[in-house]
Amino acid sequence: MNMKTIFTLLVAGTLASAAYAAASFEALVLHPGFEVQEPRIQPVFQVLNANGFIKEYYTDVDSVICGDGQCEIITVRLLWDVHGGFIRYEFPKGGNLTKMGHEQFTQADHAKLIKILNDEHSTLADVSAADIVSPADAMMNEESDTDGTSSATLLSDKSAFVAGAVYTCYTLWHWVHGDMQTEIQNITAETIGTEQLLTMLKNSNSSEVAFAVEALSKRNITDPAVQKQIKTLALDGTTELASASIEYFQSQGPETYYQTMAELFPQGDSKKQVLYLSSLASTDLAAPEGFYDLLSAQLPNLGSYYEVHLMLNLMTEHNFDSELVVSNTIPLLNSESFLIGRRAYNFLKEHELPEAQMAEVKAFHTKYADRL
Repeated sequence: MNMKTIFTLLVAGTLASAAYAAASFEALVLHPGFEVQEPRIQPVFQVLNANGFIKEYYTDVDSVICGDGQCEIITVRLLWDVHGGFIRYEFPKGGNLTKMGHEQFTQADHAKLIKILNDEHSTLADVSAADIVSPADAMMNEESDTDGTSSATLLSDKSAFVAGAVYTCYTLWHWVHGDMQTEIQNITAETIGTEQLLTMLKNSNSSEVAFAVEALSKRNITDPAVQKQIKTLALDGTTELASASIEYFQSQGPETYYQTMAELFPQGDSKKQVLYLSSLASTDLAAPEGFYDLLSAQLPNLGSYYEVHLMLNLMTEHNFDSELVVSNTIPLLNSESFLIGRRAYNFLKEHELPEAQMAEVKAFHTKYADRL
């Protein structure tokens, strides 16, 4: 997309946004630029597409929050996607953003601002409103090339603002990434149709898919086809998707949850196995008989100390006296990792063991006596 196209969309995009306007909501928002730090009601509009699916959200805000009446203010329409991700901005009443000295934004300035607003980890997140002076006050300082900041951190990060428009960048960034984003996520969770959630499972955006999985969890959707699809997401997707999938299967009750954990755990990488073990440690669902014996069979296959540690913590809590758990732990004494061997030793030494197994424990003690 070239610069001319970007600028045309910014000015004219509002026509497309209004095509399927559906409903307005009241969002409770606290912006760090508010003169009085109290939440305010901010109208936000939900837009549907031709299929009745939520397409996007928008709200109209001032380009700067200015209490002295001397700032040049323009109405900016900010737009988010279905799960609160920033899409673009527009000018519903026409006009253009300006920099210090009433200089209008160029196409390059707009392109940079879009990049800034898409950066959820921007330096602007850590800058206090008190560090930003208004454009009107900055005009008094002829040596300044921005609209004012005393923050050395911000000044050193030129990518975080458009020169001459720090105040505008700060104002709009905090609208995009503040309370409004959370409010939009809450509105979507309450109003989105199940059909759209199922469609979102096929999206390439992992955050959007995770949002859909979490929403389906809250709705207790138990369709076997959906369960199969979410299981595939856990197996093949990111750790974010695996985490959301765990919550979904927990919502399905103990039988489905533990059956799924038994299937997913052997196929997960190290990070996912840590997620699964952490979930098992925190769940209130009662495990079926034999589950922890089955899980312990994976002990010799675990690749890191932390996974072994979490697994043995689980066994201590839920299945300490199992002979099968002991049998599956014994091979860890011969691990190439001393830390893993020592963790297994500390677990095993608390048991009354048959002579042959006790001999292996004693052999480990003799070998590493000075390190235990």
